[in-house]
Amino acid sequence: MYLEFVVGPVLSLLIALKFGDMKDKEREKEIAALQSQIELLENELPKKVMATMLPVAKAVQKLNQQVGL
Repeated sequence: MYLEFVVGPVLSLLIALKFGDMKDKEREKEIAALQSQIELLENELPKKVMATMLPVAKAVQKLNQQVGL
C-alpha cells in the first residue's frame, strides 16, 4: 500500500533526470555547431571585408590623385 507512495516519485525523478540529460546533450551539439560557424565567420570575415574595401580604397586614392589632394 505504501509502495505506491515511494515508487511513483522515484520513477518520475528518474524520468526527469533522463529527459534533462537528453536535452543537455542536444544543446551541447547545437552549441558545438554554432561555435564552428562562429570560427568559420571569424576566419572568412576579414578576407571578405578586404576584398570589398580594397577596390573602394583604390578608387578613392585615384580620385584624390586626380583632384590633387
